[in-house]
Amino acid sequence: MAQALRTKEAPAFASGRVLRVYGMRRSGNHALIDWIMRNAPGGNGIFLNDCRPQTDPVQSSRGITVFENGAEVELRGVPRKLRAAGITPFTVVSYEDRTPPENRKRLYAAPETCVVIYRNFLHWSASLLRKIQGNDGYGPLDRARIMGKSLCTYGDMLDTLARPDIVPLCYDAWKEDDAYRKAALARLDLPGVDLSLGRVQRYGGGSSFQGQDAQTQDLGTSERATQMADDHEYQMLLWTAARDDRFIARLKTVFPTDADRLTGLLTTAQAQVTLP
Repeated sequence: MAQALRTKEAPAFASGRVLRVYGMRRSGNHALIDWIMRNAPGGNGIFLNDCRPQTDPVQSSRGITVFENGAEVELRGVPRKLRAAGITPFTVVSYEDRTPPENRKRLYAAPETCVVIYRNFLHWSASLLRKIQGNDGYGPLDRARIMGKSLCTYGDMLDTLARPDIVPLCYDAWKEDDAYRKAALARLDLPGVDLSLGRVQRYGGGSSFQGQDAQTQDLGTSERATQMADDHEYQMLLWTAARDDRFIARLKTVFPTDADRLTGLLTTAQAQVTLP
């Protein structure tokens, strides 16, 4: 049985119910996690952000947020946050750009639910590339390397969605349909107190296209592929993905329209190739 975890300065931390959340960056992870925390039992819980696998989440987390009555509590320092979370709090532990292993070791003695958050491929890849393009430290080859690795992980993630131990949550459906949000809360066995989209999250600088100043209802998340359509790096990325038969087969099981668009793009591109 998992043991309570202790930091050097903070008291031992023993979680209550745990949601272990996996997802790619730019998949709406933090929007859904904020919504989950707003619907935590009693509106109270603790969120351990972007943890490293096979480690103590408290120690490896890149940020800890405490929620009380459905709202974030402004606190500084891990010891104060853990004390404020109380005894055996509802806990969300997130992992970015990783897929859940089939034989996971439990983090704590409490019951666990494993969640995978995913997003439409064309819009997700456009959003991630735009985000990376904003980093002056990355050149075209750096971006190609990062995006190539991310596409491989995205494909692996698609394979996990049908597993019986996974609760899959689609960001696109979540954002557009309050009935989907209500049904998702039931699948997570959480009270359907708050079906709103909430505010744009601060993590990662907010939206790749609109930053943190936009209102959630105004986010054009279903327009990202169109907004990047003329970007040569994005075109090359899609063309490369379209040539990978295994990736297309995986994509077709979850997003068949995206797979068909990529196949059509490849056909068009090949028809336009002329020899010198």
